[in-house]
Amino acid sequence: MGVVARLEIPGELAVVEPVVIENISTHGARVVANRSCLVHDSVVISDPLGGFRLDARVIYCEDLVDGQCAIGLRFGEAAAVPWVEHVQRSL
Repeated sequence: MGVVARLEIPGELAVVEPVVIENISTHGARVVANRSCLVHDSVVISDPLGGFRLDARVIYCEDLVDGQCAIGLRFGEAAAVPWVEHVQRSL
């Protein structure tokens, strides 16, 4: 079971991918999405309402058996700590 979040790809207007966070730390997260990302892409992950936003970099993207992708994200800022702690309590 995971927590739902949003994944935005800057530069791709109106592309906001709902994802499930499977694992998260203050350094990054593993999310499951319906589309893939390229390694080294810059993305934004946020809560479902878009109130909290974190910049992240894609460090891996693996195809899963059900057509989804597991995406590894590395957070780029210390501001991740409060949101990460909130998400960890929800997992």
